[in-house]
Amino acid sequence: MQKYLAIINDKTGYVLLVCLGISYLCISLDFSFNLNVTLFSIAVIFPLVFTIRQSFRRRDEVIKLLSVFKSSLNAVYRCFANIEKLDEPKKDFVAERLQEISGLFLGALRGQDYDADTVRQRLTDIFALIQDNKAQISNGVALKIIRFLQDLEESMENTIGIKTHGSPISLRAYCLVFIYLFPVIFIPTLVYDMQEGEAWVVYALAVIHGFILISLYNVQDDLENPFDQVGLDDIQLEEFQFQRQHNPV
Repeated sequence: MQKYLAIINDKTGYVLLVCLGISYLCISLDFSFNLNVTLFSIAVIFPLVFTIRQSFRRRDEVIKLLSVFKSSLNAVYRCFANIEKLDEPKKDFVAERLQEISGLFLGALRGQDYDADTVRQRLTDIFALIQDNKAQISNGVALKIIRFLQDLEESMENTIGIKTHGSPISLRAYCLVFIYLFPVIFIPTLVYDMQEGEAWVVYALAVIHGFILISLYNVQDDLENPFDQVGLDDIQLEEFQFQRQHNPV
């Protein structure tokens, strides 16, 4: 049942009240006009569908970046873990730094402040360890680790960028404004077309159209932030948390 109620919120109630209120006024005052609302409908539906599609694309792109993020963390750890000449305290040091990076980054996606300087410092600590242990770490392994660290940093920066810069705010505001205006244009036309019908039909059709529009907006609004763990389609961030493997292959 939860998945059917997830798209219902305060905005749904406001739109339905607007639809019912305007329907009552139009019927009571016998106010109606004959207007082709097709163009007006397109002006509402098209931007809604566009923003929903863009939100899905952003979500898919973020999932790919998070997969690179986790795989890069694991790859860096395995590279260090398989260096036989490197002592265990240094491997533990790397694992701790990777866990800190993972925690800070995923915490930022959940809504915490992103401490970019601390993340970069943890990456610098790992680079410094490579430089300080050239005798134990071969050039080939060092280059491989550096490449994975670069992939790790790039995936984090891209993900933060996508989170920060979402769908155009002006377009989303435009959609919401027109959803609230739609009953003002649509219902008088509906009353005109249903002059010989029952009043309850007008109420029902007004509510159905309003519910459809605001539900589409709510779907897009949930997809806009797939990290807050509120919507049903949110990304399960715990799946991308780094966990140290004590027995690497």
